[in-house]
Amino acid sequence: MHLEKPRRIAISACIFLAVLIPFSKPMSLELPLEFHGGGIFGKYLNSDTTRFNLDASIELYCITLRHGPVSTYIHYRDDLDMAEQTGGVSIDPRYVHYYVVGGLDYFFGNYVITGYFVHDCIHDIDYDVEGTPVFNRFRIRFGPQEFHFTKRPSTTRRFLWSVDLGFYPHWDYHGWDINSGADYQYDVIMKAMLNLYSTDSYGLDVKPSFTVAKGDTTFYHQHLIGLQGYYRKAARRIGLSLDYNLYNNDPLKSPDKLWLLSLYLEF
Repeated sequence: MHLEKPRRIAISACIFLAVLIPFSKPMSLELPLEFHGGGIFGKYLNSDTTRFNLDASIELYCITLRHGPVSTYIHYRDDLDMAEQTGGVSIDPRYVHYYVVGGLDYFFGNYVITGYFVHDCIHDIDYDVEGTPVFNRFRIRFGPQEFHFTKRPSTTRRFLWSVDLGFYPHWDYHGWDINSGADYQYDVIMKAMLNLYSTDSYGLDVKPSFTVAKGDTTFYHQHLIGLQGYYRKAARRIGLSLDYNLYNNDPLKSPDKLWLLSLYLEF
């Protein structure tokens, strides 16, 4: 994957820490190496094309440093799109989307603000294609602490939300546009979770997600609503998710008006 200007990222991270740490109580620097993650395996229910057949995804989140209310993390994720072939081949890995994320969390009161950098790229598996789309973006997220990636599986809150603002810089790095193949400029992501039913061990949530990205000449939309039923044990969940793509005109993956039934795991 193409590397984004590492010096700028390091400088930005240092500035962010330098601003936030003085406001925290004097505490030692911890190296928690705390891991969280999850995965899904899903089947499209009403696809009329071989392009949308099965989706699979895994992700791993690690808290690397902690100083009072400030912590740093790295986050890896990959999404595997499996098409359908003739001749009895149903699981056909066709496209893979890799994400590598580094960021900083600042917890205050009941809220958390996160600044993070995402590098991701999409690759074809079965054959070579020139001009692989590459994405580099800076984002900031704000929301309640219990909607944070590390706290969601164990939350008992009935309603949670978050808002992300993103910027895609088009800089040249060794003559290469770090967002080559993509005309995204900015994006806004709004997510929410509404609990419909909950006991100590079982729960049912509605989870809408709305994404709007500005391109060079148009706006791209990815709007989704999901229903998740799960079994919970401590800070771990396993369950079924039924997602409906309300509207999707993204140029790279657009399962518009499709249903996806998934088995998922969170920890």
